[in-house]
Amino acid sequence: MDLCDPKLVHQEPPLFWGFWGQCFNDYRTTAPHQGYEILSRWVEQRFHHSETAQRMRAILSSSCETSEYTSFDSLPAEPYEVSGHAGAFYVFTSNVDAHHYDWFQPYEIRECHGNVELYQCSFGRARCGPGLWRAPRSFRFAVEPGSLLAFAEVPTPEALRPAGAAGAAGPALRHVGAVASGAERRSTLLRYMPEGQTPEHLLARSFSENHPKCARCRAAARPAVLMFGEWGDKEWLDSPGQVSRWSNFMQGLGEVVAATTNLRCVLLEIGAGTRVPTVRQTSEQILEVLLSGGANAKLLRVNPKDAEPDDADLAEHILSFQSTGLEFLRAVDALLPEVR
Repeated sequence: MDLCDPKLVHQEPPLFWGFWGQCFNDYRTTAPHQGYEILSRWVEQRFHHSETAQRMRAILSSSCETSEYTSFDSLPAEPYEVSGHAGAFYVFTSNVDAHHYDWFQPYEIRECHGNVELYQCSFGRARCGPGLWRAPRSFRFAVEPGSLLAFAEVPTPEALRPAGAAGAAGPALRHVGAVASGAERRSTLLRYMPEGQTPEHLLARSFSENHPKCARCRAAARPAVLMFGEWGDKEWLDSPGQVSRWSNFMQGLGEVVAATTNLRCVLLEIGAGTRVPTVRQTSEQILEVLLSGGANAKLLRVNPKDAEPDDADLAEHILSFQSTGLEFLRAVDALLPEVR
């Protein structure tokens, strides 16, 4: 919580960018686990081409995406354009690693806390205006291996080499989390995230240093991620397109549920803890809406520790699985051929 404080970008920039820069680097190089591929295969086989999916796309294609944010200069309010519509499937996630873009389409992803691939002005729209932009694919932060600080002046390559490497000196390269290596590196990197629409000269200006700058006003930039202590939209800039697409999907889902007798719906919640309960709360809220609309709905809550229902009134509609996400997905995937 102390490190995820947006004020640190001005108060202690090396510490702020050391943390977020190493997170960015690690997310970029670490592959999503096999569970993403399993889910993607289920979606393609069962949810992209069903009758319900066709009805949902028909509803969404006739709806108009609206946003209060508009571009008022050469910096677009949205980082990229999204075409297409979701079917009978949607991702709602609080993860900020952007790993879902390796396996799912941008029109079926809602990141309620943003992601580290998108950047904004640190002063938000109140002082600078709307505007989100993508980090270049080639960009990496230079983070000192011993201190895990990222200084504005980029260290020499020799200083960033792991201990034991040819010509290396100093402590071994450290990482924020467990980072994959070798064949497990991220070969599917952001393959479904659309290319950015920010003008090249603004993008180059933003990422010309180890501490990114606002592409508009040249003040300090920051990841477009909801950090602790931020409420409302004066500092963190959510993606208006994502907000609109998610809202339209939920409205369309309500229409389909109301028009269908006993529509079967499943919410699969994986690894949503209680410390930041956004996803858990959203899951149970959607479950309640589906049930009240007449759907035959179940919530499958998968969590090694906190798998029980939060709302006792919904307990009979929630199935609890004390398991890791990958273990659960592999087990269900092995059973699916028997229930087709």
